[in-house]
Amino acid sequence: MSRIAIVIKQRCFPEKCGEACLKHCPVNRSGADCITLTDDHKARVDEALCNGCGICVNVCPYDAVHILKLPEELKQEPIHRYGENAFRLYSLPTPLFGTVVGVIGRNGIGKSTALKILGQVITPNLGDWRRETPAEMQELIAYFKGTEAQAFFEAMRDRKLRVSYKPQAV
Repeated sequence: MSRIAIVIKQRCFPEKCGEACLKHCPVNRSGADCITLTDDHKARVDEALCNGCGICVNVCPYDAVHILKLPEELKQEPIHRYGENAFRLYSLPTPLFGTVVGVIGRNGIGKSTALKILGQVITPNLGDWRRETPAEMQELIAYFKGTEAQAFFEAMRDRKLRVSYKPQAV
């Protein structure tokens, strides 16, 4: 079973909590470096070493660490990734010409990120969060080759399509 570790950097304060996640992690206690501190003094979880026990999640007083267990390793690369140990978006809703597409679901699954990509508010990095420049439109078209999304991005590139969206921030 694979897992994704998410560290919310804005909530991570190791100097205030005494590095609780590092000290309580059983993998760290056995001598490995599963949870370490980055150069900016924020927690970093090595997903390859993590056993998914959830102790770091429970001891973090700021709710900054989340471990998501996946039933199986996703074979595709993410469309967009915000950073190491950060949120990853693996697919987009299929936009259909001349129709209204509604996106609903529970919090934290990427609805807003997907709509921002489709509305050209953000440009996806195709899973490479280290890249200096966002993906070019031609890369997106090649990524979605053979799907309805390919035609959508081609129409956006050729300026034959206007996208409007109305986020409902409730």
